[in-house]
Amino acid sequence: MFFKLLHSSYALKILVIKPSSLGDVVHSLRVTYQIHCYFPFAIINWVIKEELSEILLVCGFINKIYRYKRGGGLLSYIKLANQVRETEYDYVVDMQGLSRSGCLTFLAKGKSKLGVADGREFSTFFYKCVGEKSRKKEIHAIDKLTPFLPHLGIDKFDPSLPLNFKNSVLNRHNSALIPCKPFLLLFPESRRPEKMWPYFEELFRELKKHCDYEIVIAGNKMGDDFKGSIDVRGKLSLSELPCLVSKAKVVLTNDSAPLHIATALNVATVALFGPTSQFKYGPYPKSSGNFKVIKGEGNKMNTISTEEVLNEIKNFLINGRGENYL
Repeated sequence: MFFKLLHSSYALKILVIKPSSLGDVVHSLRVTYQIHCYFPFAIINWVIKEELSEILLVCGFINKIYRYKRGGGLLSYIKLANQVRETEYDYVVDMQGLSRSGCLTFLAKGKSKLGVADGREFSTFFYKCVGEKSRKKEIHAIDKLTPFLPHLGIDKFDPSLPLNFKNSVLNRHNSALIPCKPFLLLFPESRRPEKMWPYFEELFRELKKHCDYEIVIAGNKMGDDFKGSIDVRGKLSLSELPCLVSKAKVVLTNDSAPLHIATALNVATVALFGPTSQFKYGPYPKSSGNFKVIKGEGNKMNTISTEEVLNEIKNFLINGRGENYL
């Protein structure tokens, strides 16, 4: 308590370096939000890839955003480093653990420099290592970040790590598209093809037969493969995505960023996993009854049946809860 009062008496300054990817940024935001809750007057700045910066704008507690242009070359990186060096920080926290983030941690002005212990590309030479060093252990990606909190004097925090994205709203056009009554939200995409469940269209047809809920399809790739749905693919900005997710009755998604946004918001979620580990990258906290993971046999997505997914969605609609994977 003394530590908290001491640091609350002035503006504690913290720089978080976590440029990508979106799902990992959401993990880092959940942990950083606990810092904000513990030190409400702290100034928290963030380094992020330019195309992901909207997610920081809508979370409501990041003071300044340093936008990193991937592929911008050495001059762009030097410009970023000079901008970062304009402020002297109490803590510089590298949650990325790669050479560029490690070098930026080294160049930043900070009294204490911390970083993930499992960092790659020699990044661990530039900061004090925090958390688990091994990349092989079945530890959730978020549990690799929570050890930062005690290093900032935070011994007690909300273990559910909630996040609300309070500034996320739908624009007028998209707000008119989304139904006022509860709806099912499907995200059929993933950055990696092997993580995409191939039966979303089949499931959509079954849902149309067996439930009265409107079905919203979201993502980036526009198409005509979900006729009869409310299709907002390619129409949403990143800043609108959390708002859409928060309004859903149930979210169905592959292992992708929308999964992590949905579970951060504690929205009922059915998550489909194949080649990636649900124990490392699945819904968090694992013990929550509001999330259900379905794992493909042999780590293959096409072994997950439409009937199995349909039943789990029905469980949420009927009972309001799913069964966790532990």
